[in-house]
Amino acid sequence: MHDMEDGQLDMPFENACLIASGVNTDKKMQTYLRKIDLLISRISHETDVNKTSDPIAKAGTIFDWLQKNANEGVYNDCYDIRDTLNIRVGNCLSYAIQFTIICRHFDIDIKNIFVPGHIYNMLVSSEQTRYFEHTHSDGIVKNADKYHPQKKIMKDKELLAEIFLYKARNANSDMKYEESCKNCQRALLCNPDDNRPVILLLDNHIAKKNYEEAFRYLNEYLSRHPDDKKSFKNTYILLQRLCKKEDNKLD
Repeated sequence: MHDMEDGQLDMPFENACLIASGVNTDKKMQTYLRKIDLLISRISHETDVNKTSDPIAKAGTIFDWLQKNANEGVYNDCYDIRDTLNIRVGNCLSYAIQFTIICRHFDIDIKNIFVPGHIYNMLVSSEQTRYFEHTHSDGIVKNADKYHPQKKIMKDKELLAEIFLYKARNANSDMKYEESCKNCQRALLCNPDDNRPVILLLDNHIAKKNYEEAFRYLNEYLSRHPDDKKSFKNTYILLQRLCKKEDNKLD
């Protein structure tokens, strides 16, 4: 979080993803980094990845090896990169992160693509484009995702924000509203223009009946993002009414 205070991620991407997932000691960090190094070593020794200079061929080799040897189960809520490294399970986010880390080791400029509710990878090289889908058995990205009007290339810090957003949603579902708020704030630090953590943050405050705090936060957010006023109109009116009711009770 200290690293992200200037809006930029300076530490290695894999370290940041592990910290966001919950790695909190140097000893644990080194354990997981060794797991990543072992995957890279196995790919180097068990495939022809180093026998070609073509990035698309390299990425295809890595993808196929991971699908056969490191990706054993797809679970929608399994965002934690630790689970992907430990027990070979994941979702679109954790598998895309693992693929990105390994591709970069082999000097492949892989991109993470976000569409609402999903993440996949893309590589453009020598006017060729290849897509990589980690959560479908055929590895093929659906046309609806490939040509989605809201498709965008993600920055590394936005991938970190997705990890924190998953943690915030889970905490909210467990009625751990303070914990959820903290992870919403962390998600917003990494991706301040995403309104999904804002919606969840307001939900947490409303659940705790902190209506004034929710209204104050929404006002501040809309002052920085006036284009979102329309989408938050109903929430704004609801919070106004709830705050008035609380004021009347005090009177």
